[in-house]
Amino acid sequence: MNRIAAILALILLSGTAAAVEQELGTDEFGISAPAQITYSLDARPKPERLDFDFRAGDSRAWINDAGDFQVGGWIKHTGLRCATYRMGVRFGVGSPGCLNVEWITDPLFVTSELQCNDARIEHSGGDTDVRLGKRLATITCGERVVRCAGNCK
Repeated sequence: MNRIAAILALILLSGTAAAVEQELGTDEFGISAPAQITYSLDARPKPERLDFDFRAGDSRAWINDAGDFQVGGWIKHTGLRCATYRMGVRFGVGSPGCLNVEWITDPLFVTSELQCNDARIEHSGGDTDVRLGKRLATITCGERVVRCAGNCK
């Protein structure tokens, strides 16, 4: 019971109690990866950056303590008719790693590419969310999310 009260207090105090979709849409698919922590070399080490290796399509992402994040990887389009692919990432807290994840962000899309004729294109992009940087120590999981619109197969 104390654990539930502590979690509720953390959510209310953090000011990020906005509803986050836990399920992806029908036009989205994702691959999760546990966080790999890089610590600062200060007298009191603290998490400075988290890296995520999604393996699929050589996809990787990272986020640092300032809230800067980057995601990139290859997406393969199947077919001649075109589709638009967007790549993004969302972050969550699991116990442990990527099990029982509670997503703290909706997918943050940072790329958009029109792909045709069986094209395989590298997507890469990033952004900054200072609120995420403040929560870096709690993030245990990332998910690369791809959204497709058009002739998706």
